[in-house]
Amino acid sequence: MSKPELDSPLSDHLGHPGLEYLGRIRRASTNVLGNSVTGREILELCDDHSEARNRILDDRTSGVTVIATVGATGQGKSWITRQLIGNQDAKKLIRSGNNSDEATEQLTWVGPSPPENLDTGSEKYIHCASSEMEPIGTPYLVVDAPGATDDRRSIAGIAHRALSMASVMLLVVRADQMRSDSIGALAAASEGTIVIPVINAARSQDNEFEAEVEALLARVRRAAPTSTISRPVTIDDFEISDQSENTVGKEAATQIASRLKTELENGWSGDRRRSTRLAAIDSRFQAALHSILKSELPGLTVAVQRLNTEAKSLPGEIAETLVGRDGPLRAAVRSRLRLHLLTETPAIYFPYRTFLSILNLTHGAWDKVLLSLSGSLPSLVGAVWTSGKNLNSSLAAEQDVRSGLQKRCSAAVNDRLGPLAERFHDELLALRDEKGSAAASVVHGKRTQVAYLAGINTLQENSQRIFDTEVERVAVSRLTATMSGITGTVLFWCFMAGPVVALYRGYFDASYETLRQMGGELDRFPKPDLAMMLTSLLLSSLPTALFAMVVLSISQSRAKIKKAEHAIRAEHHATIERLQQERVLQLSWDEPLLADAEFLLSAGAADMES
Repeated sequence: MSKPELDSPLSDHLGHPGLEYLGRIRRASTNVLGNSVTGREILELCDDHSEARNRILDDRTSGVTVIATVGATGQGKSWITRQLIGNQDAKKLIRSGNNSDEATEQLTWVGPSPPENLDTGSEKYIHCASSEMEPIGTPYLVVDAPGATDDRRSIAGIAHRALSMASVMLLVVRADQMRSDSIGALAAASEGTIVIPVINAARSQDNEFEAEVEALLARVRRAAPTSTISRPVTIDDFEISDQSENTVGKEAATQIASRLKTELENGWSGDRRRSTRLAAIDSRFQAALHSILKSELPGLTVAVQRLNTEAKSLPGEIAETLVGRDGPLRAAVRSRLRLHLLTETPAIYFPYRTFLSILNLTHGAWDKVLLSLSGSLPSLVGAVWTSGKNLNSSLAAEQDVRSGLQKRCSAAVNDRLGPLAERFHDELLALRDEKGSAAASVVHGKRTQVAYLAGINTLQENSQRIFDTEVERVAVSRLTATMSGITGTVLFWCFMAGPVVALYRGYFDASYETLRQMGGELDRFPKPDLAMMLTSLLLSSLPTALFAMVVLSISQSRAKIKKAEHAIRAEHHATIERLQQERVLQLSWDEPLLADAEFLLSAGAADMES
């Protein structure tokens, strides 16, 4: 059975219509909260959100522009709708009223063709040819919505259905009610659309009125930051005006149509507007979910928030320790630089290369003592490359280090998350009050592992690659190694040439005389003194060994080591961030109930904190 992983915020899960994500919210709520009041409230919130997304995604008008007149009850929405229609018979069918018993209670569609799947119980369609509607440069349907702030839930729901389908919203508000709280809620529901405020029944347009208008626009922009907010259309109150209702209505229709045409020409395409609207309602869903959990489950929320905070920071902190401390890392770099010099020096340069091998083995023996104590990833590299290790022992050492790293990671995770998980368990038991249930028994059970760090092997492989690459970058070149080999070899044989030449000359002379006379004494052949030969070898080897030490010191200079160390740490840090972003390196919960609670309670936390 696969273990649940820590999940990213909502934005990472909203694919297609978001059904998979909402399904997980429902499952997590059921598992963690059971049939509690809060659990039922979250399920209802998920149902409402799913319905809202489906309404936006359901194109019932075959791409025709939908213009909705929305506002609180009694603002004059239906009157505005009638002004956009030239057909007198159609106008008479549009119902309106200022009292709740007279107000529009159905979603009224007006246009050349009805929307698909018309619900006759809550919707009605009034035919009106495009030629008899105020021209805006494109065919359109006008939707006259009931009061979106109606106290009756069914009526308000019908109004919000119009909001979800519209591309343009005529936000109708009476001039004497521009400070109404309902305007902010309506604007928030219009997120991602074109909003044209229509200020109805204006009695004066003085400085005070203009200040009220600017305040209204500011509130709408704050409530709907992703919407396109147009300058408002102001309609005079014909009851006190010198103009008749028909005259005021015609002027209003002309202004609204002109504004609609301008905004639609400059507006977004349908797909982009739809995606913006989906993102807006997703964000509101997160906020509502977070608000419910924070207010209803404060103790559990705090416990999981602390777990979530530690879970985000812990993988990076643990991973950073894998590169090792300064001393062991530098020792590993030195060891690898020595090995590189040795492998780049051809074997033909004898005995100079032999001295390099001896010096490398000597250094390696001391480095082994340091590296075996570090347990870091570079120590693995250093141990593998230490001279004198055969293939089997290298593989065994690698496996030991990897196992040690896994154990240290597990210990670090439990040390940091164990106490927080216990607090979560206590809060969850207090909430559920189901100590006899199966879920409660899972909570009560003692677990040796709260979570584990996934992706550690991938990080190790990347770290070793980084180590090899950066060391190779500062190591001596093949040309330098070759030139050093030639110099060291020449140096040795220059000192050793005298005794060797003398020895071989005596040998050749004796051989020549013996062959010429076809006989002779063995005493003629040279008999070198062992002490003399050892002295000659020592005198020749000393300068060569000193030269090899100089070359070896240059190849592993402090500047090279420091440069490689800084590059390794920088690349290692960048790799950790990349693996975390790709969700390769992350904590995975080892307890399904804890994973569900963390997912549920952190669903809206990311946006709330930002």
